[in-house]
Amino acid sequence: MYRLFLTIFLWFWLTTWGMLAIVFLGSRLTGIRQVSAPNMYATVAPILADQAAKAYESGGPEAFARFSQSDDEGRARQLFLLDGFYKDVLSRPLTNDGLRVAHAAKNGQIVVLRAHIAGYRFVSSSGHPYVLLLYLKSGLREIAEALLGEGLPYTISLIFLVTLLCFALAYHIASPIHSIQSTARRVAQGDLKARVPPRVSRRFDELSALAKDFDSMVGRLDVLIQTQKNLLNSVSHELRSPLARINLSVALLKKRYSADADDMFQRLDRDVARIDGLMGQLLTLSRLEAGLSSAEREDVNLAQLVEETAADSHFEADASGKSVSLRTEGPIILENADPHALRSACENVIRNAVRFTRPGTDVEVVLEIDRNTPELTGVLSVRDHGPGVPEESLEVIFQPFYRISGDTQGTEGNGLGLAIASEAIRLHRGTISAANLRPTGLEITIRLPIAFDVASRRYELPQPEHNSKS
Repeated sequence: MYRLFLTIFLWFWLTTWGMLAIVFLGSRLTGIRQVSAPNMYATVAPILADQAAKAYESGGPEAFARFSQSDDEGRARQLFLLDGFYKDVLSRPLTNDGLRVAHAAKNGQIVVLRAHIAGYRFVSSSGHPYVLLLYLKSGLREIAEALLGEGLPYTISLIFLVTLLCFALAYHIASPIHSIQSTARRVAQGDLKARVPPRVSRRFDELSALAKDFDSMVGRLDVLIQTQKNLLNSVSHELRSPLARINLSVALLKKRYSADADDMFQRLDRDVARIDGLMGQLLTLSRLEAGLSSAEREDVNLAQLVEETAADSHFEADASGKSVSLRTEGPIILENADPHALRSACENVIRNAVRFTRPGTDVEVVLEIDRNTPELTGVLSVRDHGPGVPEESLEVIFQPFYRISGDTQGTEGNGLGLAIASEAIRLHRGTISAANLRPTGLEITIRLPIAFDVASRRYELPQPEHNSKS
């Protein structure tokens, strides 16, 4: 349950002990020994005390200063000589610890405080009482000299060990989190077959449990969505036959009834055709989502396909005072492509733009080649002059049955066209995206990897005789 905590704890624990071991071994190998402080000072203090008193009594403070400097040179200590009033003969300030040691010292005895201050009380040959204080220096300079002098190899070893262990610890914790994050991104992009790598699930800590729970959640979502798709597919298949029988029945009824019932039959024909079209789109979407393309896989000239689709859409748009203009590079070849799926994608995107663009405006269709990417890419842009879509809906308009709330244009549609286009493009390793234009309008961009392109040329869209707009 607390394995992740124990892992972090043990790594830090081992790192600390490793550091201590290197410091200990380094001190042993460089010949440094810890000696009992009283024993160490007992051999030095009486001699220094006698020499210090003689220097001071013979030459005053200046002589003691010279003696102190000569003694301090090359040694990690500092000498203080206190008179009978506990004042330094050189008038230097004393620390509280130094005063404590001076007062605690007895005649002929050595007092040591935390192994870095020693006090020795004595009487000189002239009969004057003194206290000799020895301060062991342990400042940053001395530490730096110890680390960067003879201890440099051990300092480097210590830095390397700590860096290595900390890197291993960070990688040990961050790597599985990164793997789970990458898998979550794939799931967010619609890949419900994505799973956390087994090396994460085989761990024995909380991250392993998290990875297993994540995989279980994604698997459950995959089952639910597949069940939903299968239901839609089954319903679509089951409704096709009744719709066919209804069409046949309507045709027979037309022969029996008079012309007065033509309006009713026309309305019935439109409703049946609309339901039949919806069922057909559902089946197409289900097939594309399953990754199934038509058996006819071939090299497709994308420029020619877009030209034909734009021409058909222009003919339909002209009836409502709209138009479609086309500019393209070509030929642009897609290898081993499904022409029916690509045509369906282009038709849905262009007709969707025609449906929403304002009367008197045109839909701009541009097909060009992006040669600035590692893989040669065909880019199809379809721009309309409609109201656009809310910014928060730009990512979800490619979902099945999505309709923008508050649509006041009275446009018809079942919310499947862009979903079919998205799945068809995904089947060809491409991407589709939407962006609002300024001041108004929407741009749908399709990017498809292509095999090669021939010399660029401009395609002119055939226009009806009564309309010269291009």
